[in-house]
This record gives sequence, C-alpha cells and structure tokens, in this order.
Amino acid sequence: MTSDQILPGAIVVVIVILIVVGVVRAATRRRGANEDAFGAGGVTTVAVGTRGVATTDLKPDGVVRVFSEEWSASSADGSLIADGSAVRVVRQDGLTLIVEPETAGSPAQG
Repeated sequence: MTSDQILPGAIVVVIVILIVVGVVRAATRRRGANEDAFGAGGVTTVAVGTRGVATTDLKPDGVVRVFSEEWSASSADGSLIADGSAVRVVRQDGLTLIVEPETAGSPAQG
C-alpha cells in the first residue's frame, strides 16, 4: 500500500466501522415496556377522580382532554355531556375513559 492509498483507505475503514456500530446499536436497542402504547410517553392509565374537559359532545361517546392528552371517552350513565364541560374520570375501560360531569365549583384540569 502506498502513502497515497493510506488516507482514503483509513477513511473507508472509519466509515465502515461507523455503519457497523450504528446497525448493531439499532438492532440491540432495548425498547421501553410501554413505548408503543397510547398517549404521550406511553401513558395508558388515568387515575379515578382525574378531572378534564370534554372536547366533543359525549352522546354518550366522544373525546375528552385529560393532562393535555385527548382520550376516547364515554358518559358513565349514557347522558349527553356537552363540549367544553368539565368532567371527572370514574373508571377506565381499556383506552376509553368513563366520565361523569364535574360538580360545580371544581375547576377542570386539562
């Protein structure tokens, strides 16, 4: 190997090493247990009593905003909950929150 071939050969070797390291890191990367789950950060549960706001009419199904995330929701008793109304989570069915209207005087969060 001549001195004119050393520098290009070294560059090629470095590039190949970087590619191999990148492929190995991507292949062996450990995924978080909830990385593919719903919600920002993979949040899949909401505590009972958490307050939010209806972002659509719930008649009885719709969408609510809880902790700056939108969730599918159903009215607990099947009644209409108007868009913009404060709600409180009473239970959860999978990724659907079961909510009821928040009582007056309690500020909503969301």
